[in-house]
Amino acid sequence: MRNASRLVTLAAGLTLAAAAPASADHKHVVDVDVIASGLDNPRHVAVAKDGDVFVAESGRGGDHTTAQSCFDSAEGFACTGKTGAITRVDRRGQRRIVTGLASFAPVTGNSAIGPHGIYADGHDVYFTNGGPTEPTRGGATVLRDPTLVSEDRVSEKYGKLFKLRDHGRLREIADLWKFEQVNNPDAAAANPLIDSNPVDVYADDGRFYVADAGGNTVLRVGRFGGIRALAVFGNVPNPTPIGPPGIQAVPTGVVKGPDGALYMSQLTGFPFLPGSSSVYRIDPRTGARSVYASGFTNAIDLDFGRDGTLYVLEIDHDGLFPVTGGPSSDGALLAVPRRGSRTPKLVNLPAGTLTHPGGVAVGRKGDLYVTNRSDEAATGQVLKIDLG
Repeated sequence: MRNASRLVTLAAGLTLAAAAPASADHKHVVDVDVIASGLDNPRHVAVAKDGDVFVAESGRGGDHTTAQSCFDSAEGFACTGKTGAITRVDRRGQRRIVTGLASFAPVTGNSAIGPHGIYADGHDVYFTNGGPTEPTRGGATVLRDPTLVSEDRVSEKYGKLFKLRDHGRLREIADLWKFEQVNNPDAAAANPLIDSNPVDVYADDGRFYVADAGGNTVLRVGRFGGIRALAVFGNVPNPTPIGPPGIQAVPTGVVKGPDGALYMSQLTGFPFLPGSSSVYRIDPRTGARSVYASGFTNAIDLDFGRDGTLYVLEIDHDGLFPVTGGPSSDGALLAVPRRGSRTPKLVNLPAGTLTHPGGVAVGRKGDLYVTNRSDEAATGQVLKIDLG
């Protein structure tokens, strides 16, 4: 029906109590097909009414030998480039229909920050160019305006919501980063830094709802581009001795449910405790929210099936930091029934299907579309999953 992350450098050596895995008794998966490949850090995915699939590629950053704008980031030392893109997958195959979008990444091109959230409705396609996620130099924050833009003009695309027009042209709808700079809604929740990373968008009759992973907010964008913080998520206490005293929410996805309410997934912040992610139900008018389902680990996106089943995608099922042993990059897809127990249940997938997936969308016939290898340059995929 919708139709994404604040990726961090993975580290080993952290031992935490693992949450009990959800039972794997959902529908049997009968088929998994790769319908697109060779993508650069593919994040969220959208399915239009005609069945065409749109993917936000975060790109591979800039060339570290020639880039004019480089800085430290959560992803490592990174440089900006014009490598972000929007890819379309249809009967003729895959092709990039928009290129030259803002992207930054370490020298490997992996774990890029760039185009992320995407929504398709009929012929209208909307997307967010994420970032710049609080870059620093010498420990001090480097702002998009004026510094990054003066170094590379493509940086002016960071933190904005766009509409895709004909022939790959863009129309700017809202400057979400500027809203964060001026208002910083989560500053009162012990997050004083100017940090914006809009990672998802849902369009609803001329209005837009945006999940800002950096700002810990769900933003509402009006018909004329006005922005307000619909819901602000504060920190929760960190029960471990590792990391900051408060763990940030880090919203990752926003969709509209069958009941007309908004539903938001969250990654959670460092140290990414297993089982600590929830899906929130949010009133689209008042911003009042409640936990709809919980027990997820690093949820990266969500969407509703036609029968009201909520599908939640985890980028890493045992946590972005390993619980035991060496690091794992296996993601997971979980289902929450519309009625009865809201206990998430694992969707049965062939072993090794999901490697750090980044986005999920339900198609016209109930098939699931999932971006895979979402933190890799040149090897990203889109999977079509047919649930039997």
